[in-house]
Amino acid sequence: MNNKSVSWKKNLYIISIAEFFAIVGFSLFSPFLSLYIQQLGNFTSAQASIWAGIAIGGAGLSMFISSPIWGIVSDRLGRKPMLMRAQFGGAVIIGLFIIAPNVYSFVGLRIIQGLFTGTVTAASAMIAAGTPRDKLTISMGTLLGAVYAGTTMGPLLGGFLADSVGIKATFAITSGLLAIGGIIILFFATENFQRPAEGQRTSLKEVLSLAFSPKILPLLMVVAALNLGPQIVQPILPLIISEISPVGKAASLSGLALGLMGIMAAISAFVIGRFNRRFPVRTILIVCCIGTGLLYLPSIWAGSAAQLVVFIGITGLLVGGIVTSSNSLIGMAVPISQQGVGYGLSQSAMSLGGGLGPFIGGGLASLIGLRPVLGVTAGVYVAVGIIAALLIPKTLSRN
Repeated sequence: MNNKSVSWKKNLYIISIAEFFAIVGFSLFSPFLSLYIQQLGNFTSAQASIWAGIAIGGAGLSMFISSPIWGIVSDRLGRKPMLMRAQFGGAVIIGLFIIAPNVYSFVGLRIIQGLFTGTVTAASAMIAAGTPRDKLTISMGTLLGAVYAGTTMGPLLGGFLADSVGIKATFAITSGLLAIGGIIILFFATENFQRPAEGQRTSLKEVLSLAFSPKILPLLMVVAALNLGPQIVQPILPLIISEISPVGKAASLSGLALGLMGIMAAISAFVIGRFNRRFPVRTILIVCCIGTGLLYLPSIWAGSAAQLVVFIGITGLLVGGIVTSSNSLIGMAVPISQQGVGYGLSQSAMSLGGGLGPFIGGGLASLIGLRPVLGVTAGVYVAVGIIAALLIPKTLSRN
């Protein structure tokens, strides 16, 4: 085994470990964000939910705007500095949550968090730039498996920590986890980056041209839909559970369903990432999109809370395949010199989908009812699979 092979594998494992720490940290406060806001402003539940939506949406919107810009900087200065910026920047900003005196400053810090973080994007760009093309899908599966594992573990630990040591102490733990991830990258990750010549640097005009190119635009639509689907369902899931089983456990059962989905997604990201040896990556993406849509259908007719938890959980079986294949195709569709821009656009698409999802889910629920929204989510995934089949070039099918 040559040194280059050892280097990219070593980087993959180091970055994946750092991302696991970071995502556990970011996910720790998701179960109690609205509760903390309620305490800050002495709000009613309705008022707190509105401010929580502003805090979450504001962070997503700022990340939507900033991600392509950080992508340009990444391709000019290197991917390792950008990953360290996201890790250490997140550690500092979330640490400041502890001293936020009111809801306005907290929302402002959340918006700043969106501007300066984005660790998954930075990690994806660094891995993609240093990984052999024929190993890209496997590498993305490993990274995203770590991400989903962190997303699953974070909320479970966060609720326990908030009850045990308090919300502000949990913010401090989050800050510490992000700092640990940054230190891991600083001392153990390596990058052989060569700055592009003056005339070869990517401009904002070229970023927009890349975003609307036939190779990238369908992939960005897939990435946006990937975040749109779960976010459509997440706000209404506790309400559906409370209708089926009004025993006061809707929040915990909803968390269990989403946790199960995350576990399934983590496993599928790792396993399906190895399928590219047998199947084209484009085919994996199409099958996983349509399959995820079909997996949402049984939840519409769930007769008990337990059934709904299981049905929602199993939708994660193919979600990991969507993330892995779409991220891999983005890495394949852009040259090595533009990996940062490519994954910056991907992060923007994710932020857009994640920001629109709750608004769409809530609006649809008021118009057509709760359970039909699950059918709409199924339709979104199937439609994206069809769009991917029609628009993604077959030349991206093989490494």
